Amino acid sequence: QPQIDLATSRVCGIEALLRWRSEDGRLIEPSRFIPIAEHSGMIIGIGEWVLRMACFQQAEITRKGFPGISMAINISVAQFRHPRFIASVQSALADSGVDPGLIELEITESVAMEEIDYLGRTLDTMKALGVRVAVDDFGTGFSSLSYLQRLQVDRLKIDRGFIVDIATDERARRIPELVIDLGHKLGLSVIAEGVETPAQAETLKALGCDEAQGFLYCRPIEPHALLEWLGKGAGMALPGLAAAAPPQ
Repeated sequence: QPQIDLATSRVCGIEALLRWRSEDGRLIEPSRFIPIAEHSGMIIGIGEWVLRMACFQQAEITRKGFPGISMAINISVAQFRHPRFIASVQSALADSGVDPGLIELEITESVAMEEIDYLGRTLDTMKALGVRVAVDDFGTGFSSLSYLQRLQVDRLKIDRGFIVDIATDERARRIPELVIDLGHKLGLSVIAEGVETPAQAETLKALGCDEAQGFLYCRPIEPHALLEWLGKGAGMALPGLAAAAPPQ
């Protein structure tokens, strides 16, 4: 799903999303199969595959004439804990030929709160490789602001739950406004997900939010459709596209 720079209305990034296509062609949401994959241990193999596919797809996007578009990839706590995680990142970067500076690994706030010393060392290694790190779903857990000082992260992602009423309820604006101000004071960029209306986008822009993603701009689409969308003029909403998900 594309991510939009609110100041320029241009595509600045993409988040790799995963769906499971069933035999009858239906797309199954990750909330249904990811917990099973985590419980069974299959999440390690799935996570490595997603990481590699996303790196190769970002490299393809650059080769097709769309430079500077980053690729955000969600990483589970099980991946971080796995002994071959760093090697899998190094392999994906090297084999795809992607610019590491255009790869962003997303960790959830709950992951950031666990085993912070181990996580910090791992993130330091990731940063040494040149990749960026974002904290996903920021504000949904019991935040300890100390981890933002201790961890080398680049971006905060505001959860969609804080965006729904942002344009109509002044009280609803307060948490996004606080996150945006906090992020900027710490030298971090801030992106909001789940943006579905122009009013939400305008409110976020007025609050100083850097980037946004959501159905207002584009639904999640498969890689070939994404390249077509970029070619037609990035930043334009494409109503009617069925939700799919790169990588597939």
